[in-house]
Amino acid sequence: MDRYLKSAEASKFLGISSSSLWELKSTKVLEAGKHWIYVTGKPRSNVLFIIDKIRQWQIDMTKYIES
Repeated sequence: MDRYLKSAEASKFLGISSSSLWELKSTKVLEAGKHWIYVTGKPRSNVLFIIDKIRQWQIDMTKYIES
Protein backbone atom coordinates (compact mmCIF):
# COMPACT_ATOMS: atom_id res chain seq x y z
CA MET A 1 0.00 0.00 0.00
CA ASP A 2 1.33 3.41 -0.96
CA ARG A 3 2.17 5.98 1.72
CA TYR A 4 0.89 9.53 1.30
CA LEU A 5 2.63 12.35 3.18
CA LYS A 6 2.48 16.13 3.38
CA SER A 7 5.47 17.97 1.91
CA ALA A 8 7.38 18.52 5.18
CA GLU A 9 7.10 14.84 6.15
CA ALA A 10 7.81 13.68 2.60
CA SER A 11 10.95 15.79 2.26
CA LYS A 12 12.38 14.41 5.52
CA PHE A 13 11.59 10.83 4.53
CA LEU A 14 13.05 11.24 1.03
CA GLY A 15 16.12 13.19 2.13
CA ILE A 16 15.45 16.25 -0.05
CA SER A 17 14.39 19.77 0.83
CA SER A 18 10.76 20.73 0.73
CA SER A 19 11.55 23.38 -1.90
CA SER A 20 13.20 20.73 -4.10
CA LEU A 21 10.13 18.53 -3.76
CA TRP A 22 7.83 21.40 -4.83
CA GLU A 23 10.19 22.24 -7.71
CA LEU A 24 10.00 18.64 -8.96
CA LYS A 25 6.21 18.90 -8.80
CA SER A 26 5.94 22.30 -10.49
CA THR A 27 8.28 21.33 -13.34
CA LYS A 28 6.21 18.16 -13.83
CA VAL A 29 9.15 15.84 -13.15
CA LEU A 30 6.84 14.29 -10.58
CA GLU A 31 3.61 13.30 -12.28
CA ALA A 32 0.12 14.14 -11.02
CA GLY A 33 -1.70 11.04 -9.85
CA LYS A 34 1.49 8.98 -9.90
CA HIS A 35 3.79 10.89 -7.53
CA TRP A 36 1.35 13.30 -5.88
CA ILE A 37 -2.38 13.97 -5.49
CA TYR A 38 -4.78 16.74 -4.58
CA VAL A 39 -6.42 15.66 -1.32
CA THR A 40 -9.92 16.73 -2.40
CA GLY A 41 -9.36 16.17 -6.10
CA LYS A 42 -9.55 19.92 -6.70
CA PRO A 43 -6.64 22.18 -7.73
CA ARG A 44 -6.77 24.46 -4.69
CA SER A 45 -6.68 21.67 -2.14
CA ASN A 46 -3.70 20.40 -0.18
CA VAL A 47 -1.22 18.07 -1.86
CA LEU A 48 -0.02 14.70 -0.63
CA PHE A 49 3.11 13.10 -2.01
CA ILE A 50 3.17 9.36 -2.75
CA ILE A 51 6.39 8.36 -1.04
CA ASP A 52 6.87 4.88 -2.49
CA LYS A 53 6.49 6.13 -6.08
CA ILE A 54 8.91 9.01 -5.53
CA ARG A 55 11.45 6.68 -3.90
CA GLN A 56 11.21 4.41 -6.96
CA TRP A 57 11.74 7.48 -9.19
CA GLN A 58 14.89 8.30 -7.16
CA ILE A 59 16.15 4.74 -7.66
CA ASP A 60 15.37 4.77 -11.38
CA MET A 61 17.09 8.15 -11.89
CA THR A 62 20.15 6.97 -9.99
CA LYS A 63 20.40 3.87 -12.20
CA TYR A 64 19.92 5.97 -15.33
CA ILE A 65 22.60 8.50 -14.32
CA GLU A 66 25.09 5.78 -13.41
CA SER A 67 24.60 3.71 -16.56
